[in-house]
Amino acid sequence: MEIVVLGTGCAKCKNVYGIIEEVVKEAGINVNLRKEEDILKIKEYNVMATPAVTIDGKVYFQGRVPSEKELRECLSANNKGNLKELVKQRYNEVALLSTAEASKCCCNPAAPSKKVFTIMSEDYSKLKGYEPDADLGVGCGLPTQYAGIKEGDTVVDLGSGAGNDCFIAREEVGNTGKVIGIDFAPNMLEKARKNAEKRGFRNIEFLQGDIEDMPLPDASVDVVVSNCVLNLLPRKDMIFKEIYRVLKTGAHFCVSDVVINGVFPKEFTDNAAMYAGCIASAIQREDYLGEIEKAGFKNIIVVRTKTVIIPDDVLEEHLDKATIEKYKAGNVGIYSITVIGVKE
Repeated sequence: MEIVVLGTGCAKCKNVYGIIEEVVKEAGINVNLRKEEDILKIKEYNVMATPAVTIDGKVYFQGRVPSEKELRECLSANNKGNLKELVKQRYNEVALLSTAEASKCCCNPAAPSKKVFTIMSEDYSKLKGYEPDADLGVGCGLPTQYAGIKEGDTVVDLGSGAGNDCFIAREEVGNTGKVIGIDFAPNMLEKARKNAEKRGFRNIEFLQGDIEDMPLPDASVDVVVSNCVLNLLPRKDMIFKEIYRVLKTGAHFCVSDVVINGVFPKEFTDNAAMYAGCIASAIQREDYLGEIEKAGFKNIIVVRTKTVIIPDDVLEEHLDKATIEKYKAGNVGIYSITVIGVKE
């Protein structure tokens, strides 16, 4: 994220810069903060008055000194957007890997290392409908196994990747049902569509879209599934409200996801590899279930819990010794859960 303070060096401009510096430090966000005092360059931003603040080229405040609260809210919103872009980039890259290469990754294809690992360890090969070319090993559970999918159902898979869970679901819905995969990574969508096309599947559709704002009508879906995706996105509240919106009355979702008990060190959560690796992005188990309840779901049940262990060599590859010691001292519990909720 780049923040530029526009001004001619007056006391107000210096004050804005100082406030932002403090807020950024407190938030622990990776920011390139700089001043721009050249009048001609300031005019290029089309601001009417200084001091002004831009974030990634967009003007947010001008002609006044924003409060610390305003700056915190603005930085938080922009940081969430940047994290989503990071996730999209990583998944675009994993789509270009071979199935064998991708299956060694923990949602972290872009790690500049040959030391890779998987927290998944889930064997799809014995499930009906399994397609090896679609199994990139980036799930953390088997949601379709617990989803209660019936013949003729319309099923939506959020963060469908190369189509692995979609092809399993297709076997369950039969020829009279329909499966829709939604993903925001273009390379993943291309891979999924090719997998479906070469097998002649006609009742599977892959849509590009944001699962916080699904390209689907209200009350149109029988079952929503997702596999180790929702934890990667910042707005869990919006996601579960969207799931509620698209489900029919009496319909349900079944998702597998990563949650935690405890608190990671800030240096851990700031690490891009750990974020895109489905770990640092995870929230507290009770908060995750709380978002589901706030969205309006009933009969919320965790049908499976699995403990996740991060190998020492992976920690050493991405984190410094001090951060690893803080992480281990904190005794943070990391879990894959599979949870079901019903729209009554």
